[in-house]
Amino acid sequence: MLVTYGAMKTQAKTLLLIMPPQVGLLSGFSAGLISIANYVAPRQPNVTVKIIDYSEASPSSAAEDLATVCRQFQKSVLFVGITTTTASYQQALALARRIKEFRDDAVVILGGHHATSDYEIILDRHNEVDLIVLGEGELTMENILSQFPDKIDLPGIAYKDKVSKIVRKNPPPALLSTTELDSIPIAYGEYGLIGTPGKFHHATYVSARGCPLKCSFCAVGNEAIRTKSIPAVLRDIEDLVALGYSKIAIEDNFFAHSRTRTESICSALHGLRTKLNNSFTWDCQTRVESLVRPDTITQMEAAGCEAVYIGVESLDPVQLLMLNKTNRPAIYLAKLRKAVSDLLQSKIECYVNIQLGIPGETRGQFNGTLSVLQDLGELALREGRRITVFPQLHVVYPGTVHFQEGLQAGLYSRDIFEGFTAWESQEMPVLLWLGEHFAHGTGGIPIGIMKGDLLKEGRFEVESTRVFNVLDSLRQIAEVEGINVFKYGEYLVSAARSN
Repeated sequence: MLVTYGAMKTQAKTLLLIMPPQVGLLSGFSAGLISIANYVAPRQPNVTVKIIDYSEASPSSAAEDLATVCRQFQKSVLFVGITTTTASYQQALALARRIKEFRDDAVVILGGHHATSDYEIILDRHNEVDLIVLGEGELTMENILSQFPDKIDLPGIAYKDKVSKIVRKNPPPALLSTTELDSIPIAYGEYGLIGTPGKFHHATYVSARGCPLKCSFCAVGNEAIRTKSIPAVLRDIEDLVALGYSKIAIEDNFFAHSRTRTESICSALHGLRTKLNNSFTWDCQTRVESLVRPDTITQMEAAGCEAVYIGVESLDPVQLLMLNKTNRPAIYLAKLRKAVSDLLQSKIECYVNIQLGIPGETRGQFNGTLSVLQDLGELALREGRRITVFPQLHVVYPGTVHFQEGLQAGLYSRDIFEGFTAWESQEMPVLLWLGEHFAHGTGGIPIGIMKGDLLKEGRFEVESTRVFNVLDSLRQIAEVEGINVFKYGEYLVSAARSN
């Protein structure tokens, strides 16, 4: 039962921002929670904002600690924001239920990509969740703290109407401007950076939000890019270096999207590295198209870029069309070869993301993929270099074009993620296999290796033949001269580490 607004006005308020356990997933803390804390705290000075990192904790230890935390803030009106991915969704729900056990008056809020996309099902099925923040959370969370429950028509939230029991979705809030983005520091007060601040021993940094593209497998897209100013980027990276981080991962959805900004940011980073005695390097993820512009790679190299992740996803023309990566596959693949060749002639490491287990792939299509990789591997060997392939298993996320297409085709029901995430969270061998070989930190249904007839019935079983085919594909890729296949295993949150 939520407290009344009158009580909220007279009592102290506390906001807990929680990262749920990530056992079997890639380690790394959500930078989004730090951003929300930094945005809310100065605008709501009477609210205590606390970040809790359970990413490396076991579910049982997180539940035990959360009981203590709830008692600690017993005299405060309690708001709890839990970030969710598809892979961590069940852990987020478990924490929400735990909170309600000790504080049934707490306002429990889910956010993140999974909650945003599947809000209707979540609110309809789970009374332990009071609100869902849709999309960016900073402005919405600040409004919740200052106006809820007196106002329920707040932009950017979804909720279940107490009277009609109908799930309602409010319009989105205004997106943060450059000035507002600039106002958000990289670290939060005495917490600094929380836990493991990024993947693969790098500190995560986001200098721009949004992505204008419309890849069929991605729930984040078709949105204008908004950037931090160059001075703010330099401030943030200098702060990261001061905190002891020398390897920085610029996790913009589409780095180098703008030629003008790329030139400006590279020039500024070059100057900062000179000032700081070249004490940091950085990597980024971008698209093939941005790397074939004249001088882009040269500028990135001079600015201290150590590696580039190219989101290629497929080397097959038919699959590229299906993934909506391009409508001109031949030109796209030619640009890829040019970009890879230029990277290999620089000091920048060339990383290529490729999806495996795409439904309907034929032997001929995979042979074509191997042929392209062999060509790229030969380019690498000529330069005395190697290319690293980061394998991704093709998965379906809520809120994507692929999910809607599968729904319309009758491949599964609208609430499929409720059952699938519950099943996967109990299938540790499957979860660990996914984590060992693929970037499974955000989850999704690996539809290409599931038994389709059972999936239609809301039941889940991996098709062993398809799994062996995927493993064989990994083996054959690893055997291509000049190509390495990245091993994710050492970067997973293990059950042993989380106890």
